[in-house]
Amino acid sequence: MLLSLSIIFMVWSFVDSTEVLAETTPPQTCSVGVYVAALRNLNVADKKFSTDFYIWSVCPTKELQPLKSIKVLNIQDYKNFKSTYDLTLERKDLSKLFYPKENVYWSGRKIRAILSQSLNVSNFPFDRHTLMIAFEETTKSSSEFVYTTDFKNSGYQPNIDLDGWQITSFKVAEQKFPYATTFGNPDKDSPPNSFTRMVVSIDIKRVKIFSFLKLTIGVYIAFAVAMLSFFYDSNQTSLAGSRLAINIGALFATLLNMRSQESVLGRTDDLTLVDLIHIATILYILFSGIVSVYSRLTVENGKNKQAMWLDRQFFFKLFTCSFVMFNVIAIAYAVIVG
Repeated sequence: MLLSLSIIFMVWSFVDSTEVLAETTPPQTCSVGVYVAALRNLNVADKKFSTDFYIWSVCPTKELQPLKSIKVLNIQDYKNFKSTYDLTLERKDLSKLFYPKENVYWSGRKIRAILSQSLNVSNFPFDRHTLMIAFEETTKSSSEFVYTTDFKNSGYQPNIDLDGWQITSFKVAEQKFPYATTFGNPDKDSPPNSFTRMVVSIDIKRVKIFSFLKLTIGVYIAFAVAMLSFFYDSNQTSLAGSRLAINIGALFATLLNMRSQESVLGRTDDLTLVDLIHIATILYILFSGIVSVYSRLTVENGKNKQAMWLDRQFFFKLFTCSFVMFNVIAIAYAVIVG
């Protein structure tokens, strides 16, 4: 009886330890790296950019070939997607990545693609962005296979010329991304825990601000013209006199200029710095028109000198100084936040 219990206990212990060992077995891995050779055609309005990059893997066995199952996630234009796959080559493991193995299997691929990128242009032209290139393993879950980043060799070409932009940092990170589905796989009764990802982050900042001047020069001129209306005589019999005509013209010019920014920044629901400047100018012109009516009513009450003093000494200075101060604060905030 005691012998039977001992045998049962030994069998149970063996099965239990086997299950624990299976659960704690680490996933297979390959060293994967990325080198960005070119960045081109960053289009803020269409939210996309073009890139050429190299991606490679170093694996301990020939059966592991992650470049065959890797997927670039944020491709926008599949028609212009080009990928060249090189044969897997056996190489000496001089870097001791998978010691004590002497030989490893190296694969490489060059990719040219147009990638989509979410861009927040609220602080244009002082905006800073992070361009992303994201890869994901498509056949094995992260419990079976994960990427190990080759930080030493990953990077970007130092002489990349991204017109109007400057690269400020480059980062590569490994992630595990969960999916709440089995994708209809009949062999799975529950979703896999996650899939391994590699995300390349390239931080950039805008170095050319001339486009900002082109978008705002018209609205600043419209404001200046509206302020000149304070020096016109309100002693006219019609409210549709010179002052109101100037304000109406300035308002029309501001609204027309406001539409031109869509060609540069694209349609966006965000309130941008350029939007704030236009909206503020519209409000100043509106209040300038109200002051014109008030000045006319003051003249009709026989207070011509008082109306002139209010126009030129009070309202002109108040509007001009507060508008300049608003622009300084708004632009400074955009520069800091980016």
